[in-house]
Formats: sequence, C-alpha cells, structure tokens
Amino acid sequence: MIDKDKVYAYFAKFHGPVEPSTNGWYQCTCPVCGKPKFAINFDYLIGKCWRGCFNKKFLLDVIQIYHGISYFETRELIDSMEDGFTRIPQSLKKETKDTKIFLPVGYKPILSGSTVLAERARMYLRNRGFDLNYLDKIGVGYCDESVPDRRESYFGYIIVPFKRRGTLVYFIGRTFIGDFERYKNPAKEKVGVGKGEFFFNEEAFILQDKVYLTEGWACAATIGEAGASMQGSIWGIIQRNTVFTSSAKDLIIIPDAGYYPNGIDMAYELFTYKNNDKRIKVLNLDSYQREGLGKDVNEIGKDAVLELEKKTPWVDMSFLYKEMNNAKSINPHQKI
Repeated sequence: MIDKDKVYAYFAKFHGPVEPSTNGWYQCTCPVCGKPKFAINFDYLIGKCWRGCFNKKFLLDVIQIYHGISYFETRELIDSMEDGFTRIPQSLKKETKDTKIFLPVGYKPILSGSTVLAERARMYLRNRGFDLNYLDKIGVGYCDESVPDRRESYFGYIIVPFKRRGTLVYFIGRTFIGDFERYKNPAKEKVGVGKGEFFFNEEAFILQDKVYLTEGWACAATIGEAGASMQGSIWGIIQRNTVFTSSAKDLIIIPDAGYYPNGIDMAYELFTYKNNDKRIKVLNLDSYQREGLGKDVNEIGKDAVLELEKKTPWVDMSFLYKEMNNAKSINPHQKI
C-alpha cells in the first residue's frame, strides 16, 4: 500500500507549502503551471489543478509526469521520503474508527520483490491482461509468507484490498499457485464485516462521473479507475444504497454471461428509486459466451465491452418492461 505520509512529504518538499482548502482537499503549487492552484485529497491520493492542468489524477501519475521518470522510479522516489521529511500533520488526518482488518502476514506490494514467487504473482496478473502499475496504485499485492493456522495463511495469494475514504475496510485473496481454495476472505465473525458491504474500488462512485459495475474485482480492474465490483451477481442492501446515494451520473451494469436478468432487476431498482438522477445501461454478455469469447469483462476484454456499451440503449421503463418479460425475471411482488 502507498504510504500517505510519504506522499505528503513529497508534495511538501517539492511543491509546498501544503495548506488546508475545503471539503477534505488541500492546496499546494501545481507541478505544471506553477500556480498555487493544485488541490490534493490524501484519502484518495488524487490531485487536480483548478487551471485545468490535471483533473482527478493519481498523485503518482502527477509525480511521474513532473519528473519525467518511470512509474518504478516514481515509487522509489516516494519510498525515499523517510522520517527526516515532513509528515502529514495530525490536523490534516481524519479520525477513523478502530479497525479489525489488517493486511495478512507476508503482504507485499505487487511490484516489490524479486523472488520466484513475486515474479510468478506478476506473471499471473500479466497473463490476465492487467496493468501492474494501476494495480500497484490501488494497493494490490501478494503474500510470500505462511502462518501455522491455515485459515489465516495467504501464502501464494494475490491480495486485493477494499478501501473506503482511503482506509482499508476489507480484502480478498485469490490464489495464483493453485491452492485448493481459489478465493479466501477474512471471516466476518472475526473482522465484523463481510464482502457484501463494500465494493472493490468503491471510490469510483465518488471520483468518477461514469461507473462500470461488475460482479468480480478482476473485471472491475480490467476496466480501470471507473470500474467497481460487488463480488457477486446481485448487490447487497448496503452496496445498493451506496450506489443510490453516490454522485456518479452514469451507471453501466455489466453482469457476467448468464446473469443478465439480475442486472435488469438491479436497473429496475435504481430506475424506480424516487431520487434517482442517474442514467443506466445494462450490458448483455451472453452472445460472447455463446461464441466462445468469454463470460466476463476480464475474459472478453475492455475494448469489446466498451464497443458493446456504445450499442446498448439507456434504460427507460419501456426497455425494462421488454427485457424483464423476455428474461421472465419479473418479481411478482414488484408493482410494475
């Protein structure tokens, strides 16, 4: 995970002073125009220039552009900001509730390490078409240590963190060495929360005008910054309410092949919500599966899915009636 104190130290040193602005944002000198118009949100590690130089861009991308260095060199620069540099003042930090969730023993950022296991983890993700730099920015890593209690051991697992306002709230593990458990999650009775309470990349609902909602994290990560996933074929109540109240203007629901009716039902819930102000599309991937091209976004590929999005109409009541009847998925308790 990226150390927020070190990111603050970098901006205080190279573009400071860093001063409080409004609504959780802080202001410093823009790396491009040199004006005191660069706003930073340390919860999400993004920045924007009010003069238009950057718009909600990852801070690591801003640093990379400013210095003209590689992403790996950018990470090295941030990691070099040690205790001798300025730390985030307590006045800039938000109080958070005590958490029961911590990354597992042996967690390493995905770009760190040169062991056989580290290279194997990166190769697994490359072979699935992921941008490793993007995964590193959002905290994806791997585990290279085991613990005696097998239930607590994530050795050989990709670790996918879930964050809310920049704070770790959950994580899931996905084996890349063929463990008999394909996925492993922290037990709800131990950490007090379950995967159905959060989205992977939940911050997309705050930072993006358009959000692509998928079933699994791999599909959301294939989309990139605008992708979020619910870890299942239908959202939970807490997840649903997060979508209902989010600032996103457009929602593109992308169920896995075979689960299109679930996506239509979700669209109906949102479309008929009394305060709904979002435009909605539901993409149907069934034809891709029939043609042997894949069952989800990660298998089919981002470009093909974005092309399908262009051809798919925005939801209205007539569209919903037709699709719900075609799929025979009408809930008899709903008043349509």
